Amino acid sequence: MDTSQYTHRDLDELKKFSPTSPLRVIALIDFDAFYAQCEIVRLGLPSSTPLAVQQWNAIIALNYPARESGLKRGASVDEARRLCPDIVLQHVATWREGETTWAYRPDVTKHMATDKSALDPYRLRSRKCFEFIRSLLPEEPIQKVEKASIDEVFLDLSAQVHQIMLRQFPELAEQPDDLEQYLPLPSFSSLLDWEDDHVVDIEKADPRPDWDDIALNIGAGIIRRIRAEVLTHSGYTCSAGIAHNKVVAKLGAGFKKPNRQTVIPTQATCNFLANQIVNLTKIRGLGGKLGQQVIDAFGSDRVDDILRIPIKNLEAKLGKESGYWVYNVVRGRETSVVTSRLVIQSMLSAKTFVPSVGSFEQAMKWLRIFAADLMGRLNELQSEYPRQPTVVTVHHHINGRFGPTRSKRATIPSGSKVDEMAIFAWSKSLLRQICDEGVAWPCACLSVSISGFQPLVTRNHRITSFFTTDSTNTKRLSDAYEDDENERQESKKIRTEGGHETSLEGTKSASASSKKDGVRSLHTNLHDLQAENVFSYDCPKCSQSIQATQVLEHLDWHTALEIQESGE
Repeated sequence: MDTSQYTHRDLDELKKFSPTSPLRVIALIDFDAFYAQCEIVRLGLPSSTPLAVQQWNAIIALNYPARESGLKRGASVDEARRLCPDIVLQHVATWREGETTWAYRPDVTKHMATDKSALDPYRLRSRKCFEFIRSLLPEEPIQKVEKASIDEVFLDLSAQVHQIMLRQFPELAEQPDDLEQYLPLPSFSSLLDWEDDHVVDIEKADPRPDWDDIALNIGAGIIRRIRAEVLTHSGYTCSAGIAHNKVVAKLGAGFKKPNRQTVIPTQATCNFLANQIVNLTKIRGLGGKLGQQVIDAFGSDRVDDILRIPIKNLEAKLGKESGYWVYNVVRGRETSVVTSRLVIQSMLSAKTFVPSVGSFEQAMKWLRIFAADLMGRLNELQSEYPRQPTVVTVHHHINGRFGPTRSKRATIPSGSKVDEMAIFAWSKSLLRQICDEGVAWPCACLSVSISGFQPLVTRNHRITSFFTTDSTNTKRLSDAYEDDENERQESKKIRTEGGHETSLEGTKSASASSKKDGVRSLHTNLHDLQAENVFSYDCPKCSQSIQATQVLEHLDWHTALEIQESGE
């Protein structure tokens, strides 16, 4: 009897979600033009309607009918109307000075000075869609689902695929004492139906499938059904990539958009990367510093060129670990795991002002908006993962987002109640300290961030426990905070760290948070180190890579700068 190239151990590892099993099945589901789809569905428009999502005078998202007119993200509103006269332009929702909720507003373009762009509608729809996807998966075996961005989700289908394989091929259930024995080949009757999937290099495939092909075929069927259910339930189309690891699945999801799924078999992976993806910076983990380091070292950004470089040369130029990782990843070999949760490291709410804010009292209105914004997002997080921040920081920019920055931050004691009023009061006190240290007005940009997320502690402290005595660095509680507390507590002191710029990162995967534990594989470690640009937005105005969570604030800054320079 003919034997497979895979062993019983490979099959056994499949049910354990082992990242080294060559039979593992990883999928990435990617919602097509998500912001635009959200607006099409919300407005009840036919999916064929060209639509663009607008922020002030710039287009930040387009659906596929709008793209057919030659429009690109970053175009002006006037250009959008010129290229596509029938286009529907929908401005993003905004928070408004003096109000405590976001809303879609017909007069939004007249209120740039008092409005802040809001991602909240898209976050809400994203959360509901991901919850629905989870509901479609069986409870047993437990599934691994990882939110990759606001519109992308990874699924490790390995255990479910293993279960289906045993049901469809009972001979696989007979496990020998020696797991290194090779599996029998699937029978010739096991011809694969891929329906309308795009299967890379299917014309070159061996007519007799092996178990890796069977596993991918089962996984593709699962994803096909999920995408159909999502369309019926929400009206959103999705694309998907199905492969044996996260890197290749991610590339597959974007390969045949919209509303298609791509399967990348083992034997087609290397050719897919070299001849279809071509540019190595498109590979997850090579879009940032490491990718540029490869280009600088070897004078090419093409995958096929890097494939020709011996591993010893890569290690010599990039270092042993990075060289080894690059050698494997350009061949489609990668072992990062799908983590069942996304560990939030920080949340930021920011506003660039045109004209600049001129006083502490004016800034208070924005601190209330920031507090409401952050608390709404925190409530969303806690409904899924009970976590709360341990640090609150205020960032003050006199000359705009990229000018000199002054920051103050304070630690929130474990168990303190974190709510909208508390975030506002803490921010107010920290801003007061910034003002006390020097000239603070007019202010061109202000932001509040919460960070250091830890598992939620149910025991609540009174809000004034935020202010603790520190013999080396103490400040008296400001009058502003005392007013908000209505003198319910005696004045205490606050532990702060100030006068320095603070990194405002968005989110990192769970594996990144485990760095201190030192329990990570080489591949996971390098993935974490190089993943800063994996799920980012390339700004069409300055080409800077912006984290998805900070896109609207960044574009807000550009618009403010343009208005300021034009003298309007």
